[in-house]
Amino acid sequence: MTAKTDEYRTGVRPIWCPGCGNFGLLNALTKRVLPTLGIAKHKAFVVSGIGCSSRVPAYIDTYGFNTLHGRAVVIAQGAKLARPELTVIVIGGDGDFFSIGTGHFPHAVRRNLDITCIMVNNFVYSMTKGQTSPTTPHMETQKGLLPNEHFYPPVDSMLDMLSYSVSTQSSFIAQGLSTDVAHLDSLIREGISHKGFSFISVLTPCPTFHTEEVFDTIKRNASYLVEGEPVSLPESSKDKPWLHDPSDVTLALRLAEDPVMERAHLGVFFRGTEREF
Repeated sequence: MTAKTDEYRTGVRPIWCPGCGNFGLLNALTKRVLPTLGIAKHKAFVVSGIGCSSRVPAYIDTYGFNTLHGRAVVIAQGAKLARPELTVIVIGGDGDFFSIGTGHFPHAVRRNLDITCIMVNNFVYSMTKGQTSPTTPHMETQKGLLPNEHFYPPVDSMLDMLSYSVSTQSSFIAQGLSTDVAHLDSLIREGISHKGFSFISVLTPCPTFHTEEVFDTIKRNASYLVEGEPVSLPESSKDKPWLHDPSDVTLALRLAEDPVMERAHLGVFFRGTEREF
């Protein structure tokens, strides 16, 4: 029997800014994912690092641990090894996961432990007042230049995650929008159900530090991936559209090479080998 949706929320009030995309993720987890899957609260463990999205464990009535900056994936792997019966979910931001914590991902993919990692990507260090993050693009906005004024090439998190999966053919990799809770729900549920390492990128706006215009551009150019149907490529692409096949990591890599500002692909990029227990 599935639990009531309100059973998965604590009494702690979220302190995110109005319009923050983390509200969408929290709703997806507490109102859709956990109730639909019927995961008992004492059998779920939500781990986070440091950042705005890392506050999530305080708002979900399961076991939770707010760890060190960049180390949530390590703690999650330890928890899964010690208590394999737990459903382990890791939540962090683009700075948390792809700056100080990026070195942990290749090993997480290689081990292919059954944990689900959710990266909330708002393209900026929001909690520490808007500095450049690894994923910050370079573009002019109505509020001025985005923080990436030094023209550092942004980290492409999806491309990196798929690159880690090439040799092992393991992991589940997907991308969604924080504003499309129904679609995000389906991605997270599939990621949790996948017996192996799952990585889900959640593109989201930061209403405080200049990235709303970035997110509006992303939404305007976004395209949903449907298995067996032609992919939609940006105008700058020299490729010809192919039928989407999430079992083919080479095709997934080609999707990830499309700049997110030109064409944000939404859906399952890659569905790799499941772990045998």
